[in-house]
Amino acid sequence: MACGKGEGTGPSTNLEAASIAIDQSSFQIERGFHQALTATAKDKNAATITIPVVWRSSVERVATIDAAGRVTALDTGITVITASTLGAASSPIGVRVVWQGAAKAAAQAFTAPAAATPEVTVPDSIRVLVTDLAGNPVSNARVSFAVTSGGGSVSSPLVTTKANGVAAVQWTLGAVWGPNVVVASVLSDDDKPLSFVVTNPVSFSITTFPALSAVAGDLQTGQILSSLAVSPSIRVVDSAGKARPGVPVTFTATSGGRVATPTVSTGADGVASPGAWTLGDLPGEQSLIVKVESAVLKLRATGTGTPIHFTPAQVSAGGFATCAILPDSTVQCWGEQPKVGDGTSSPRSTPTATRGGVMMTSVRGSLTHFCGVSVDQSIYCWGINALVDPSGVTFNTNVPTRLPSVVSWTQVSPGAAHNCAIAADQTVYCWGDNTYGQLGDGTATAVRFPPAPVYGGFKFNRISSGSNHTCAITLDDAVFCWGLNQFGQLGDGTTANRLAPTAVSGTIAFQSIGAGENLSCGLSTAGRAYCWGSLPTFAGPQTAPKAYATAPTFTSLSVGGAHACALNAEGSAYCWGDNSTGQLGDSTTTNRADPVPVLGGFKFQSISAGYQHTCARTAGEGAVVCWGRNRAGELGDAISALRLTPRYIVLGVTP
Repeated sequence: MACGKGEGTGPSTNLEAASIAIDQSSFQIERGFHQALTATAKDKNAATITIPVVWRSSVERVATIDAAGRVTALDTGITVITASTLGAASSPIGVRVVWQGAAKAAAQAFTAPAAATPEVTVPDSIRVLVTDLAGNPVSNARVSFAVTSGGGSVSSPLVTTKANGVAAVQWTLGAVWGPNVVVASVLSDDDKPLSFVVTNPVSFSITTFPALSAVAGDLQTGQILSSLAVSPSIRVVDSAGKARPGVPVTFTATSGGRVATPTVSTGADGVASPGAWTLGDLPGEQSLIVKVESAVLKLRATGTGTPIHFTPAQVSAGGFATCAILPDSTVQCWGEQPKVGDGTSSPRSTPTATRGGVMMTSVRGSLTHFCGVSVDQSIYCWGINALVDPSGVTFNTNVPTRLPSVVSWTQVSPGAAHNCAIAADQTVYCWGDNTYGQLGDGTATAVRFPPAPVYGGFKFNRISSGSNHTCAITLDDAVFCWGLNQFGQLGDGTTANRLAPTAVSGTIAFQSIGAGENLSCGLSTAGRAYCWGSLPTFAGPQTAPKAYATAPTFTSLSVGGAHACALNAEGSAYCWGDNSTGQLGDSTTTNRADPVPVLGGFKFQSISAGYQHTCARTAGEGAVVCWGRNRAGELGDAISALRLTPRYIVLGVTP
């Protein structure tokens, strides 16, 4: 018998299911969400077999289940799910669909701005409030934000609601005039809008139009640091081109410039002027940024001339004042009195010669006063608690005053109400307030005015006084501290005050030391930064040196009131700690736990951290730039405003 080609068949295997079981017990699921189920079939020998399964839901209004076992929760209620195959059926499991999540979505406190221009980031976030059936906020709901018209962008395409039920994003408008629309949708677990949620999706709309126009003062030319000939003015109109009276307008000059009145409201004709526009200190193009709600207009001017920078030999930032030593060794200061030392009571916003013309080799400031070592190795101090009267009758002086002493001095470091200094033989002497043991003489004497050696016979080569404590480095690179230790600023592993020099924990060799208000930081001989005591970013008292493992290797370090700054070998500056007044120079007021770069692209040869500001000298030229708080002109600028990035101190202009 012959067989045809290709017509043979192989043996067949007949699968028989003896049982089938769903691999999950009864469960609860949120309306609009999904869950995948699986089932296991076995033959009569209890061996698992692979075989098609038929799924059923008893109440498909409540939930459906597809051929792959994926449950879709449609409405509240209970349904029964079963699986069957080849005559075997599973035991049923119950599925309860609940509606505890999103039931309504709504825009929260959003009003489209009356004025908007292209490419502006809307000042107020757009927010969606998600609530449940009872009107309570729903947390962890996923909300998508999509630009559907006008271009532009949102800060995040997908946001999860917080505990208050709100999801928010920042909206940047598109580059073309006209309607801009963002649609926000509450999503299910498969990234599709939940159709049963009321007012889902939510739509936000803003139409851009020429709301601002220049009336006068645009495209002028003038000398830097001088007022332009024509005061700028602008007009504000509505979408129909009608003037809008009584609308507040803000004017912000760039490049360190300023206007007479930064915020002014429009008149009956819709026109507003900030008064005189004084250019900043940077030659070239400068701008005046005009803002009304979400509308922005930029006026431009060209600055001419060359700025004359302040180029001293040293600079030291203190408490709301700064001092510098000039190349001829005389001292100039600026900021709060009596720390300027010129014998007057008026704050100074430009470097001003201290009275007496004393020539100094070093100068250092604290929150209350400055002290320096003169070329003849005498100590001069001025300010509050200058403490240059050994009798204790006079605490303060508004001019540099010599401390009567036959000792030759090499360094001096002022605290809040005490001073410490290193003599030529490397002995440390302290005097003034001793409430917390900050004189280090081993006694609990409340105050002592004549300088006396600290206890223990130590020799030191570096010293720094904080507000109520002092730290110094021995000849073998060890750090000892004494005085107030409430926040661990002595670094000995405790919070107990110390009346005498006490070793800082560990075996780190240090090359420099800095003490702040309740803080100490040191730079190791390997160039690593360490801090201890109190910083805004510390969880509590840091009683032993804390390393900054991710920071660069540094070559110098300076400590302010509650922040620190350091330079690396290339001259780049990094700062960390308190940034409430912009003293870190990173363009923000955000406190930083780790060193962050100072912005501006500068390279520095030295840096000095003051109480709430910082100053540095640039590489090469040695020009002074400052940033942070400017309460009394300590930044070398008459405008009392925070400066979040470095700017030069400018003494004048060469045409």
